[in-house]
Amino acid sequence: MSRKPVFLVGFMQNQIYGGKLHSKRDVLSVLFYNMRMVNLNLHESASLVIDECLIFWKKARIPTKYRSNCIIKCKTLYEDLRALEKHKTRNSEFARNREKEFEENLNDLFDIAHDDALILINLEEDKKFLIAQRKKGREGCMLGVDIKGTIAERKKKEKEERQKERREKQSSNFKSVDNFQFRSSDSDSSDLCDCLPSTSSTHENVLIDFGPPKSKRGRKEIMSPRLSAALDKCKVSDRDCVHLLTAVLEALEIDSSEYIINRTSIKISREKFRQQISERIRLKFNNLNLKSLVLHWDSKILPDITRKSKVDRLPVVVTALNMEQLLGVPEIKSGTGREISSALYHTLQEWSLEDTIQAFVFDTTASNTGILNGACHLLEQKLDRNILYLACRHHVYEIVLHGVFTTVNLVNSTGPDIIIFKKFKNEWRNIDQNSFSTWSTDENVKNILKGISDEILIFAKNKIKDNLPRDDYKELLELIIIFLGGVPPQGIHFRAPGAYHLARWMAKAIYCLKIFLFRTQFKITKKQEKALKRICCFIIKCYAEAWFSSTNAITAPLNDIYFLKTLNAYKMDDIEVAEKAISKIINHLWYLNEESAAFSIFDERINNETRMKMAQKILQKQVSEEIALKKYTVNVQELNNFLKKDLPLDLLGTNSIKLFERFNIPKDFLEVHPKNWNDLEGYQKGKEIIESLRVVNDTAERGVKLMEEFNDKFTKNEDQKQFVLQTVQDYRKKYPGASRETLKTSFD
Repeated sequence: MSRKPVFLVGFMQNQIYGGKLHSKRDVLSVLFYNMRMVNLNLHESASLVIDECLIFWKKARIPTKYRSNCIIKCKTLYEDLRALEKHKTRNSEFARNREKEFEENLNDLFDIAHDDALILINLEEDKKFLIAQRKKGREGCMLGVDIKGTIAERKKKEKEERQKERREKQSSNFKSVDNFQFRSSDSDSSDLCDCLPSTSSTHENVLIDFGPPKSKRGRKEIMSPRLSAALDKCKVSDRDCVHLLTAVLEALEIDSSEYIINRTSIKISREKFRQQISERIRLKFNNLNLKSLVLHWDSKILPDITRKSKVDRLPVVVTALNMEQLLGVPEIKSGTGREISSALYHTLQEWSLEDTIQAFVFDTTASNTGILNGACHLLEQKLDRNILYLACRHHVYEIVLHGVFTTVNLVNSTGPDIIIFKKFKNEWRNIDQNSFSTWSTDENVKNILKGISDEILIFAKNKIKDNLPRDDYKELLELIIIFLGGVPPQGIHFRAPGAYHLARWMAKAIYCLKIFLFRTQFKITKKQEKALKRICCFIIKCYAEAWFSSTNAITAPLNDIYFLKTLNAYKMDDIEVAEKAISKIINHLWYLNEESAAFSIFDERINNETRMKMAQKILQKQVSEEIALKKYTVNVQELNNFLKKDLPLDLLGTNSIKLFERFNIPKDFLEVHPKNWNDLEGYQKGKEIIESLRVVNDTAERGVKLMEEFNDKFTKNEDQKQFVLQTVQDYRKKYPGASRETLKTSFD
């Protein structure tokens, strides 16, 4: 087996040879030897290879990355090769070009140097050697003895030894002074005087001044896991912590000198407790032994640890029934699908969750949903099984609103700011908030909304009573109620206009409704007024109910069908807006594929007769050789025929049963009439599981917000940064409020 060459790499070898820093080919050849000949797993093999590599880098006196990061890089190289090997039988030119590119880079340096290596290296020769090794062919070698470097190392070592001897000598002198025992008797005094220099023949009393007495060093530990976590949650730095703890002890009339209160000790204690808390979180999570998890992620460009450049951060979260856990917020080189999928897979490996992920929740960007290089597709390949795609429904509906906003041509600006919104914000102080005009003051708007206004008003008044996650959601509902002539629960009031750049989709809806209400006080053109009316009518008649109902997984398939029907009917009011919205939503029918459509079996808006037919169709024992589609596709020309189908019944197929297998949902209730389902435990369990699926990516967005808050806090150490994030998330879950009853809860 040792003579069988590895795909693209060549023959295996049991160790790295030569006088150069190792190449990618060297690393892979030893890695495969450890896996195939020594029968080690990937992680163990990569660890051994990296340990061997680090010896070479140490000899070259070049600082390296953390060992754990080096191992991850080795695994990534292995996975890239395996991905190419899976498709080696393909005859496409694209596959051959990828193989050729990979093989050409195999003899390049497997670079594990520290990011700031060229700054940290002291000797110019070592810098030149690293630069040369990074070139094609890895110029230079480590053969022979570096006389200059050896002399410099020896001098450095001798200097450290002299400093050590000097410190030890000083320490022994202090100890000898401390051993003096002063007694009050005359004989002791005379003995002491005999050993001291004297200027006269007679002994005189000698006063020795040893300086001020040393302050008593505190011995009591004041830091605790909960205190450390609370300080992190409140963003208290180590220096501020010294002031805070000293003041608290003084207020309690406790001697602060008895306690260990200094910046260094506090820093060490907090780092230790963060790690302990993170380990406890992971142990507690592993003890749950969950079998079906949903993976969420999002990306955000933030300043790196040095604050000199920007990096992509990727919050990774898993959820299950009544559970949410932040796994980490790794740094990635770029926001490409390949980088995202690799970071996700490594994070899952660290938590040993590769076999438990059943669904992905993601924003529908090209980097996530690309057919060949999307993160979803690549990660699904790494996991080597079929995964359910749950595209973020908020993101889908944001795309729809953005399309409509562009179509009505309210602004012509392509910059980050919307000029009319900026102008309205500046004029806000001059607007009389008691003088506004509702929908009924405009005949065109009144004609479009008169048949639906009461229904939407009731919906908004009921929805505003819910616990909304964000204030701008509540503001939008309040504006809808005021727009339709109603009064919100807290009365009619208007918030000052907020952020207005193009990236904030909610700002578009809020600003358009506000400007319409105060259009008589704010100068706009006829063209802008017409565009505002078109947007407001679309928001009220088509969009509001669809948006605020988008978070429920069970109702998702039927809601998308209703939304398509509403848009199709809206052609009678505004054909251009309706067609633009339809063109956007039909590209994102993720919840109408065979498996996701089965969510509707728990939707009690569907009559029992239809649900009985759905159950029978799901139970059909048919074998399908077709690859399950991730999302349903329909052409605009076929939309009318599609909407005439018996939906969602006609969407179900042979893959629908996979939903029950994926989430361990009992299937026995499907054989019973739907009128009795609510009395069956299997139905109740299934409904609870599907209802718990988070089909919007607010979970990952909270991870983004957490990273933004703590990106520049406390530490530049990457491991400690991850510990901080997990500690703060855990503390916030345990103590969501500041009431006395909440804070009485034990931290453990």
